[in-house]
Amino acid sequence: MKGTIRSLTIVVGCALAANPLNAQTDTNGHADVRAVVDRLFAAMEAHDSVAMAAILVPDGVFHVVELGPNARPLRSMTNTDFIRRIASAKERLVERYWSPTVVMDEGVAAVWCAYDFHVDGKLSHCGHDLFNLVKGPGGWRIASGAFTRQVENCPPSPLGPLR
Repeated sequence: MKGTIRSLTIVVGCALAANPLNAQTDTNGHADVRAVVDRLFAAMEAHDSVAMAAILVPDGVFHVVELGPNARPLRSMTNTDFIRRIASAKERLVERYWSPTVVMDEGVAAVWCAYDFHVDGKLSHCGHDLFNLVKGPGGWRIASGAFTRQVENCPPSPLGPLR
């Protein structure tokens, strides 16, 4: 599993290093990719399993890397398990992100961004998200993802307090 996270990080890093100007300034199609992340977060807040299933590739996987002194070992869950977990939650879940970097080539894309996550209006944790997307006949979908999860010492969000 550690190799998977390392591989994802290397792929995104190489893509950014290979064409850093394009990664920062080329918006051709980037809005479409970011819109998928926006729809995922809206579906999570609504606990909408149908909307999440339309966005996530079923056999994809999310990896969670805990940070801090009380960090748990690397965890992984299928996209299907992720949907089930979020859809069954009783609390209000809000994830926000900022400063996204999008890299893409034809039918593959990656989004790297800082985020914060709130449960019932209170900051739960923060970190960085990495989403890997693929484009098929139905458009862009999230194939896999990895994120860090930090519960202490989260920096203030540039988005301000949750409303």
